[in-house]
Amino acid sequence: MILRRLYLYLVSVAGLGLLAAGLTLLGSTLLVFIFNAPYSSDSSYRMQLAIYTAMTLVALPVWGIHFWFARRFAMRDPAERASALRRLYLYWACLAAAIGFMFALAVAAADLLRPMIDTCTSQANFACPLVSDWLKVTQEAWTPFVCLAIWAFHYRIAARDRAAVGETGPSATLRRWYVYVVLLVSILVMLSNASSLLEVAWLKAWHSSLGDNRSIADPVGWLGAGAIVWGFHTFAIARDQVSDDRHSTLRALQGFIIVAICIGTALFGASQILYYGLAKGLGVDHPGGIGADVLGAAAAPGSLLLVYGTAWFLARRRLVRDARAQEGDRQAGLRRLYTNLVALVSLGAAAIGGGGLLWNLAEQLEAPIIGMNASDWRDPVSRWVTLVVVGAAVWLAHWRPEPWAEDRQALSRRLYVWAALLASVLALLGGGVGVLYAVLKQVFSANPKLADTSNLDFGHYLAVIIVASAVGAYHWRVLRADAAARPPKATPGPVVVAEAAAQPVAAVHPTASANSHSRRYVLAITDATEDDVHQALANLPPHASYRLTPAERDVVDER
Repeated sequence: MILRRLYLYLVSVAGLGLLAAGLTLLGSTLLVFIFNAPYSSDSSYRMQLAIYTAMTLVALPVWGIHFWFARRFAMRDPAERASALRRLYLYWACLAAAIGFMFALAVAAADLLRPMIDTCTSQANFACPLVSDWLKVTQEAWTPFVCLAIWAFHYRIAARDRAAVGETGPSATLRRWYVYVVLLVSILVMLSNASSLLEVAWLKAWHSSLGDNRSIADPVGWLGAGAIVWGFHTFAIARDQVSDDRHSTLRALQGFIIVAICIGTALFGASQILYYGLAKGLGVDHPGGIGADVLGAAAAPGSLLLVYGTAWFLARRRLVRDARAQEGDRQAGLRRLYTNLVALVSLGAAAIGGGGLLWNLAEQLEAPIIGMNASDWRDPVSRWVTLVVVGAAVWLAHWRPEPWAEDRQALSRRLYVWAALLASVLALLGGGVGVLYAVLKQVFSANPKLADTSNLDFGHYLAVIIVASAVGAYHWRVLRADAAARPPKATPGPVVVAEAAAQPVAAVHPTASANSHSRRYVLAITDATEDDVHQALANLPPHASYRLTPAERDVVDER
C-alpha cells in the first residue's frame, strides 16, 4: 500500500514538474508566432516549439494517468484519502505553484506598469521604456496563469479531502508547512518592496538626484503580488483554521522569524538615521559617502524604520493575541520567547556598536604612540555610537536580570544566556588570534618596526576582547545567579501528601508498620477506577500494604 502510494505520487511530482515547465515554455514560444514578432521566422524558435510541445505531450498523460489512479484509490478508501503521502504531494504542489505565481506575477506587473507610472529622464533610459512591450508582458503573464491553474486544481482537491475525511496529525502539519512558508515568503516580499516603494516616493517627492532612474513600478508590482498571495492565505486561515493553528508551533515560529527580521532591520534603520544626524553635528561633510543630500540619504533607513517598525508592532500584537486564546503556560511561554528574542538581537547590535567604538578609539590612542597617523574618528565613531544607543535602549527595555521565578528558569532565557556566552567566547577567540598575530608578525619579521600600519590591529582586536569579555562575564554571572535561584530537587520525606483537585475519586492510605523506619503516604487519585489503582500499585514491594477507600462509598478493599 505504502509503496504503491509512493510510486504514484513520485511519478505525479515528476510529471507535474515537467508539465508545468512545458506549458510555460510552450505558451511563451507560441506567443512569438501569435504576435508575429520580426524574429519569429528564425528556425531556432521552431525548434523550441517542437521541444516544448514534446515535453507537454509526454508529461500530460504521464501525470494525468498516475494522478487519476491515485484519486481512484483515494475515493475508495478514506485512509488512502487521508494519507500523509497524498497530502504531501498536494501541499507540495500548492506551495511551489503559489510561490511561482507570486514571483511571476510580480515580474509581469512591474513590466506592465513601468511605462504607465514611471517618469523617464531620457528616451535612452532602458529602465523606463516609454511604450509597453506587449509581447514580453504577455509572455510574462502566461507563467502566473499556468501556476495559478496548477495551484487552484490541487488546492481544491486538498480542500475536498479535508472536508471529507478531516485533517489531523501529520496531514495538518503538512498543511501548516505549506501555508506558513507561503505566508513567510509573501510577508518578506511585501516588507522589502513596501520599504523600497516608500524610499522611491520619498526621493521623488524631495526631487533628489538619488531617485533618478529608480523605478516605482518594480516595488508596486512585487508588493501587489505579495499582497494577493498573503491576503488569500490569511483569509483562508481566518475562515477555517485559525482555532487549530493558534496552537501550532509553526504559526508561532513564522511569527518569531518575522519579529526577528523586523527587529534587526528597524534597529539598523534607526541607527543609520541617528548616525547621519550625529555625524553632521560633529562636522562630517559626507557621512557614509552620502554627499550633501542628507534628507535624500535618510530615505532608505527612514523607510526601513517605518515599514519594519510597524510590522514589528503588528507581528507582536498577533503573537499576543494568539497567546491569549490559549492556556496560561502557553501565553507565558510566547511572552518569554519574544522578550528574550528581542533582548538577544538588541544585545548583538549594542555589542557590535561597542566593539566598533572601542576599535576606533583604540586606534586614536595607539597611533601617536607608535608614530602613525590615525584616520579621522568622527565618521566611524558617529556610526558606532548610534548603534550602541539604539541597541542598548531596546535591550534595557526588554531585559530583566532578576525576573519572576518562572521566567528566570524558562528555556528561552537559558537559550538567550547560552547564545550570548557562545558569541562572546567566539569573539574572544577571534580577538585573541588577532592580537597575537599582530605581535608575532613583528617578532617573526626580518625587519620589525614599530611604525607599521599592521600594528594598529593590536588595539583593534584588543577592543574586541574587551567587549566580548564584558558581555561574557555579565552573562556568566547571570547564568550562575539563575542556577542558584533554581529550586532544589525534591527529596523523599517521611510523609508525602498529594492533594486532590476538585472531587477525589479514591484515596490510598498505607497501613502503619511496627518498624520505626516505615513511611506513610497519602495519595489522592481522580478519574480512575479501583482496578486502575490496583494495577498501578501492583509493583509495590512484598512488605508494603495499602488500603483503598473510595470517596463516595464506605467500602474498603485491602491488599
